[in-house]
Amino acid sequence: MMVSADHHPDGGSFERLMREAEQAAKGDEDLKQRLLTERVVREFVKRLVQEQEAAVNYEISVLGFHVPKRYRTKPPPHAADDHHDHHQKKKRHFEQIINKKSSSSSIVTQEPKKQQRQKKRRKITNRTRAAAAAQVIEVVPEMPERFKNEIEEMGGSKVVLVIQKKLMMCDTTERHNRFSIPIGKIKNDFLEAEEKERLIDRGEAIEDVKLIQPCVSTVNVRLKKWDMDSSYTFNLTKTWYKEAVCNTANQLEIGSRMQLYAFRLEHNNNELCFALVNLDLVNN
Repeated sequence: MMVSADHHPDGGSFERLMREAEQAAKGDEDLKQRLLTERVVREFVKRLVQEQEAAVNYEISVLGFHVPKRYRTKPPPHAADDHHDHHQKKKRHFEQIINKKSSSSSIVTQEPKKQQRQKKRRKITNRTRAAAAAQVIEVVPEMPERFKNEIEEMGGSKVVLVIQKKLMMCDTTERHNRFSIPIGKIKNDFLEAEEKERLIDRGEAIEDVKLIQPCVSTVNVRLKKWDMDSSYTFNLTKTWYKEAVCNTANQLEIGSRMQLYAFRLEHNNNELCFALVNLDLVNN
């Protein structure tokens, strides 16, 4: 590549480069041209970089920010009077681009919040439905008249609802032989102080407790406390499976909705008795 004086970046620097190349080549013309070419190219690139930096500094001073090339509009008009108006249009154009990007990013950041609100609404709806379902389950039907009559004939009084529950598998098997009364589901206190001491403190059972079955016949069962891991439960045991579950008239099946009432025989030393109501049997 031959370099002449017509291709220098500016007049002063080219002569300087020529002298430096001649001194370094020491009479070798080919080496002189090669060195001169390399130095001219180096100076040319250096000048381009300086011009770009100057352009960036100018954009920052006019627009307040640097405009990447890919976002630049058409070159400004050649008329010097329109130079300022062009930069104002350019500034507005890129402000629109930035605002558009900002709004897009805000949509992205707001999307998770929208999903969180939807999840929260679903949770509230689910809780409301669960509460409504629980309320439906906890509706307590009144004791059927035939049980009231049977208790009255026995001389019973002070009737209270002990528990309302669905029969579990363990309530219906011979191996378990018991009707469980979980402490957490007891609706009313049905034990006297002496009975609590006997059952809870001393761990003794109360034998021969009268139980009116769903078929309204009476059997004797045992009331006993069973210790759990961190709590305890009361159970009706002894003849439960043989007399109550095996009696087909009672229709005691897994899932049957049951009510257990407690009442007292005041004429017999305030004796504790129970009445078991099968709500599914009553409704049928």
